[in-house]
Amino acid sequence: MNTIRKKSASLTRILTGTDEDIRRRIRDRMLIAARIDDVLKSRGISQKQFAGMLGKAESEVSEWLSGDRNFTADTLSDIGGCLGINLFNIPSIRTRELPASITMNKVAKSKKPVIYN
Repeated sequence: MNTIRKKSASLTRILTGTDEDIRRRIRDRMLIAARIDDVLKSRGISQKQFAGMLGKAESEVSEWLSGDRNFTADTLSDIGGCLGINLFNIPSIRTRELPASITMNKVAKSKKPVIYN
């Protein structure tokens, strides 16, 4: 669900007076907040209910969704897990399980690398 939001004159004025790094950070925070807000609205979940789902204070959730507070990676992971969405645009890394015979090898503590066969 994409919500069309009006341009804020105040936000435009603030962003005009800031450097590129700060503008990028604000933009990214606001995009994440908008994504979360869209999901909450589409599911009929209030900020108060969402705060309860996460075990957070409603004021903290309000600060996230207004862009006043930075998200940590752990917080984004918790939010994504709670809502069943992915807030990280990181391609999947293919992994495979290694046999126990390989994982049980000891690593040498010397300064020179040692190759074990």
